[in-house]
Amino acid sequence: SSPVITFSGMHRMSRKTALVSENWLVPNGNTYAGIYSYGIRFFGEKIAVDLAFLNNPDISTALLIGIPYVDFVVKF
Repeated sequence: SSPVITFSGMHRMSRKTALVSENWLVPNGNTYAGIYSYGIRFFGEKIAVDLAFLNNPDISTALLIGIPYVDFVVKF
């Protein structure tokens, strides 16, 4: 009954790199809990790779910069 809200952005730094941010507001009872990510995306001819961090207020108490993650997208 409550939607997950997402908002994202990307700023191209060069032909093959960009700064990215993907963010989610997830229903948590009568409020929303936020999860946000930030990192860099590398582009190839048929692949994109993200090197980024996931974070929220709870995660930042243990790991200030967030939990690292890697994402691959392959065009076929």
